[in-house]
Amino acid sequence: MTAVAVAPRLQPFPPVSPTAPSPAPASLSLREAVSQISDSSRNLLGLMALANAAQRDLKSGSPETTLDGVISKAVLRSLLGALHYRDVGTLRHSRRVALLAAGLAHHLGWEGRHLRVLEVAALLHDVGKIGVPDNVLYKPGKLSAEEVELMDLHHGIGLNVLQACRVDAEVLRIVDQAHRAYSVKDTDERVIRDVHIGARILAVADAYESLCTEQVYRVAKPHDEIMNLLMAESGKQFDGNVVNSLARWVQQDGLPFAAQTAELNGAGSQRAPFSLEEAAESMALCQIFSYLYMLESLYDGFYVVDSERKFIVWNRGLERLVNRPASAMLGKEWNPALFNVPNTDRSQNASGQIISSHDQALDAKKSAVFQLAYQKSDLSTVQLELQTVPLIDAQGHTHGVAEIVRNLSRKSHAPEFTQLKLQASRDALTSVANRGELEKQLRLLSDQYNENPLEPYCVIFADADHFKRVNDTFGHQVGDQVLIDLARHFSEETYSGEVVGRYGGEEFVILCPATELEQAVRRADRLRSSLKLAKVGGVEKLKITCSFGVSQVEPGDSTETLLRRADRALYAAKESGRDRTCWFTAEMLQSNENVHAQDAEIRPFEFSGSFSALVPPDMVVQKLGGFVKDHHAQLLDVSRERVVLKMPGVGGLRGLFESAFARQGIEIELLMDGAERADRSKKLRVNIRMRPDGKFRDALAFNQRTQATMRELKHYFAAE
Repeated sequence: MTAVAVAPRLQPFPPVSPTAPSPAPASLSLREAVSQISDSSRNLLGLMALANAAQRDLKSGSPETTLDGVISKAVLRSLLGALHYRDVGTLRHSRRVALLAAGLAHHLGWEGRHLRVLEVAALLHDVGKIGVPDNVLYKPGKLSAEEVELMDLHHGIGLNVLQACRVDAEVLRIVDQAHRAYSVKDTDERVIRDVHIGARILAVADAYESLCTEQVYRVAKPHDEIMNLLMAESGKQFDGNVVNSLARWVQQDGLPFAAQTAELNGAGSQRAPFSLEEAAESMALCQIFSYLYMLESLYDGFYVVDSERKFIVWNRGLERLVNRPASAMLGKEWNPALFNVPNTDRSQNASGQIISSHDQALDAKKSAVFQLAYQKSDLSTVQLELQTVPLIDAQGHTHGVAEIVRNLSRKSHAPEFTQLKLQASRDALTSVANRGELEKQLRLLSDQYNENPLEPYCVIFADADHFKRVNDTFGHQVGDQVLIDLARHFSEETYSGEVVGRYGGEEFVILCPATELEQAVRRADRLRSSLKLAKVGGVEKLKITCSFGVSQVEPGDSTETLLRRADRALYAAKESGRDRTCWFTAEMLQSNENVHAQDAEIRPFEFSGSFSALVPPDMVVQKLGGFVKDHHAQLLDVSRERVVLKMPGVGGLRGLFESAFARQGIEIELLMDGAERADRSKKLRVNIRMRPDGKFRDALAFNQRTQATMRELKHYFAAE
């Protein structure tokens, strides 16, 4: 274990000039901070101005300046004013969430300061959205993968600002955990118990308010449907006890917001009125948030210490890099040994005294860059670059120091690299996971299940019903929009860390970690039901339904056998009338396969069938042309009465996700009975024969392939 020198207790920062007396940091307004300094430190000075104002109010302890010591009233007004200036919708959402969370907590018996803490946390849980760029914040449609990644930063940035504002530590914990509670990776009961009850209440209140409010991408949901959604995710995304308490509270006191609708929705419908001073302060805060977004996006971590050398900001990046939570660092004194830098690596002045990196930057009155090798807790070593930024105002007063950290050992995260990475994992049309990403996530789930068989997972197959009719009737542009809207719908209606991906064509796969079969079936049926109310395709009268097949991993399963069961369940849903959910266990599938195998034993590699086509004889060639094109088939012989074609097997990239029967080719012969004599008023009888193209090792696989092909042919011929 490497020995680290312990630095002596540090005094407040020395004056920037060795001959000048040490000045106390002067009072600095937010507007002065962002206007006097021309480099990037002006935004950090603005953050310090906010921190100093909060410190003064909280130290006074006066009821006129603080809310029960939880937060400075002036700072709270500034933050909410900036949120109002930036996005009225987010402010309205925050007020409604605070009302709902406080009401629910009061119903649970909370009162006094605990209730105030929760109310402040709810009011400020989305304050980080102040810095979200306009093109993302106001986008009237689905966010791209990059935009989602940028939007996700607002949670951490909001926490950084609340840290600097000296907000009560319990508020920070609630805001932090409300966005991370009950994640799929934290299903261990001990971890769940460590989630603050206030965070659990806030998570439920936030979800309820979002669902009951109309969004640009969906209509508002009624109370009963919202409660069904919350109940379905109880124990995963949400605390079941809190959800049940919400249900009892509503039953007792009526629907939330009923008495406050006019006040909450009518007030502040526009950004104005703002005085010039208020607008200037809000703009200054927006600049600070935007700068923090830049730090979060480009660097691995950063922290800020005040004039007393005490940490006031410690971001999530540093939590991961140094393995020290913010709760253990805020309010503590900065130590030169923070990054395990031995004394011999630090500079000394003429008297032989050690000068820290902070002091060197202050002496130079400008930012300084240092590089060092940092040994992590697992004894691995990474190369770090530290940029030390002294926070000195135009009058020479020192207000603190910020240090920005970059991990030189990690791979580049240049925009080109990020873009390529996203392209490699996302479907180009719908922006959900592509087949390769599904394959990767499925392997991870399989590995986790092998390590812990007590935590199963499920696979849901979804297929749009009669999708070809959409393309034929409305065109491929509407068809593409239907697929985009289906992907968005599936993504928005899943809450427990599911992975939504496009399987191919109009088929989607949803991977459900830590989910049992019964839960997955309910989830699939909820997706199916909610789709009836969704706006899909941009055509008013267009209604899309989906069929779903579900399976759960079982002992002895490979990824292929699991997917095959889900695929068979999907076909069962299609065969039994569409717009329904079916499922198979291994035992159920085995029983079903035995029946098919017995039927196939007479002629295991030969298929015969027929149907009555509802298309006139002169359209047969056109319909067959569409079938050949869509299935990449090869025509071998064509006449008015007989057509022979070859259907290729599926291999290559589709490998893992294709059922075994789809991997072998077949030869199809179609005999049009009486095609020469038939007229447009009579039905055409089509006799079908199918044989393997190559060798089928499995009679069941051949039977499945021919049955599926027969269904497709009947669809193209609009057969009875």
